Amino acid sequence: MELSILLAIQSVANLFLDYLAIGVTMLGEPVAAVLAITVVYWLLDKETGEYMTFSLLLSVNANGLVKNICNFPRPIGQEGVRSLRVETATGASFPSGHTQTAAALFGSIAIRARRAGTAFAAALVVVLVALSRLYLGVHWPKDVLVGAVLGLLCAVLVYLLFSNFNERGRERACLVLAAAFLPLVLLWHDADFVKGYGLLVGYAAAIPLEHRFVRFPPVRRTLRARLRRELFGLLVVAAVKLGLGFLLPDLLPLKAVEYGAVAFAAFYLCPLLFVKLRW
Repeated sequence: MELSILLAIQSVANLFLDYLAIGVTMLGEPVAAVLAITVVYWLLDKETGEYMTFSLLLSVNANGLVKNICNFPRPIGQEGVRSLRVETATGASFPSGHTQTAAALFGSIAIRARRAGTAFAAALVVVLVALSRLYLGVHWPKDVLVGAVLGLLCAVLVYLLFSNFNERGRERACLVLAAAFLPLVLLWHDADFVKGYGLLVGYAAAIPLEHRFVRFPPVRRTLRARLRRELFGLLVVAAVKLGLGFLLPDLLPLKAVEYGAVAFAAFYLCPLLFVKLRW
């Protein structure tokens, strides 16, 4: 049944749709998430940015948990299935990380905005990302369906957390979540899980420090000022990522350190620099 669905979707394949699917699937990848979160957190609304980030990090780590428990194979290599951009298809197949990321990220935006148009646009993005994963032949239908549900569930759970707890309560919840995932990360030694966990720990360490010692204001001035802050922040984060990637040995545990430092830079170091530079 699932193979028939994949083959039916791929029966309309052509070069234009290939490139379209590749472009759409990027909406569920780290670059899109980083851009969306930093624009909101650094420029528009800090609390919304924190909500989006917490939703995404819960989703990423939940995805790693379910992938390692189920360990279902991908359709790559199945007879008749054409698989493209397989370098993005890391780890097990179920559930789809791209679809789950899109659902958590854009779902959190829709929940926070509380507008029908935003909700429709978010749902459309999630559906398109899910279809792109099927068209590219890297996931089964059940993978994208469950991924969408789990991503949205994470966004709803974090929304309830933010609605019922103050800053200190949210900080503690993030630390508890990091502690809960630690033994699972140590158990499975999965690269994507380790990276996602590193991001969670870095965020959990950065947010309390920002709340207590920085409290940077969002930019509400000119477009030029916003672009300056965004570009500078991205350069700092990229420098941390590339610098540690070059300096640290290529060992799996150190990937947690690398990605943790990236999150720490985005949520504490960059805000601190914005304040010091009066940007």
